[in-house]
Amino acid sequence: MIAFHARPDHDEKYLLDAITDGRLVRAPLAAIRRRLKALDPACRLALCGHSHRAELIRLPGGPVIFNPGSVGCPAYEDSTPPAHSSEQGAPHARYGIVTSGEPGRPDRFEAIAVDYDHEAAASQAEQAGRPEWAHALRTGFMPG
Repeated sequence: MIAFHARPDHDEKYLLDAITDGRLVRAPLAAIRRRLKALDPACRLALCGHSHRAELIRLPGGPVIFNPGSVGCPAYEDSTPPAHSSEQGAPHARYGIVTSGEPGRPDRFEAIAVDYDHEAAASQAEQAGRPEWAHALRTGFMPG
C-alpha cells in the first residue's frame, strides 16, 4: 500500500483526472497507468487525493486507487494552466475507510459523505470576503 497527495512523483499533478473544457474529468486508463509507472508492481493499493473528487478505480492488472474526496472543500477553481475547476457536486464532507482483506479475501472501501452545517461554513467564507468559496461550500459547485 502507498499513500500520497496527488501522484507518487508529484504533489500537484492529478493522478486520476484530466482537464477537459475547464473541468476535471476521469483520465484515460492509459494515462493513469503512465502516471503510476514508477510504482512498485507489488503495490495493490494506492491512496490519493488532490482533486477533491471521490474515486475508486481498480486498474486491470494493477492496483486499486482510492480518493475519498475532500472533507471541507467540495469545489475549487485552479488558475494553474490550463485553468480549471473541480466540483464534487454536493456540499458534504467526504472521507474514506479502507479495510485491508486477509490473503485471498477482498479489501473493503467505504466512501463516506457526511452532511454538516455547511451554511455556517459558507457564512464564514462570506464574512471573509470569499463569495465563491461560500457558493462552493453551499452547493459543491463553483459559481457560473
